[in-house]
Amino acid sequence: MHVFPEDMWHLLESEERKKREPAERLAEIIKERIRRRKVAFDIGAGTGYFTVQLSKLFEKVYAVERSEKLARILASKASKTSEASKTSKGLKNIGIIVSEKPPEIDFDVDLVLFADSLHEISCKKEYVEWCCSRSKYVLIVDWKKGVCQNAGPPDSHRIGEDDVAELFSCYKFEKFDIYPCHYVLLGVRQK
Repeated sequence: MHVFPEDMWHLLESEERKKREPAERLAEIIKERIRRRKVAFDIGAGTGYFTVQLSKLFEKVYAVERSEKLARILASKASKTSEASKTSKGLKNIGIIVSEKPPEIDFDVDLVLFADSLHEISCKKEYVEWCCSRSKYVLIVDWKKGVCQNAGPPDSHRIGEDDVAELFSCYKFEKFDIYPCHYVLLGVRQK
């Protein structure tokens, strides 16, 4: 398992990432495919690169992050944005949860996003069970194997698309080829 070093947090907001993995492209898929957009979870949210996009599409977004440092950066970003944009909702609709494990909730979720984080999660089975029991959709964005070796986790730590489909067997996946270094899989829970 490869864990992103929190002292390298600036890479999560870098211009290189914005070019390689524009969050707006993922937002387009969500808008096209997901009609009900009340609650979303961003698992491994980091500094909120994708959380911000989700907050524009969903009524409530929960950013789950294991690093207190990265969660504080996201919280700071959310408060600055809310203060600067009094006329819009800003990032007031984001809740931040610091945890490695799936949060204990008593409500259903419309979407769970794992963006560049699934390969880092040690309790994958717990998250899979949590998603299968709570969320209609799961969206996986992670590093392709064998490409972009100069960025991201080592190839031996990356999780392949087939492994994701096997792991999340309660979902039927559709693949989107929108990023050069990442695969994008949108899963719909099967009844």
